[in-house]
Amino acid sequence: MHKLLDIGDVFESKEYGTIIVGINPELDTLSHSEIKNRIGDYIVVRTPDYKELEMKVISVQISNSLIDKKTIGICIGKAVNPSDIPIRSVVYTR
Repeated sequence: MHKLLDIGDVFESKEYGTIIVGINPELDTLSHSEIKNRIGDYIVVRTPDYKELEMKVISVQISNSLIDKKTIGICIGKAVNPSDIPIRSVVYTR
């Protein structure tokens, strides 16, 4: 497993379900397609108490700030509640 990002926010969209948002400065130099390929179809979320939760990736959104820093949003759908994913959890590749 490789670290993808630290979770800074988790929220629910009525239309898309639960969305995980985070950053990883190491990904700032990659293109959007390279980041999406690295994330893949499944992720593993490791909570601060070391529980590991495998989740299917529904979609990935990437935004760039004015200083070219990337924020990554991973939609994991309606099967997972935002309350199940604590802030400060870490996302890994599967």
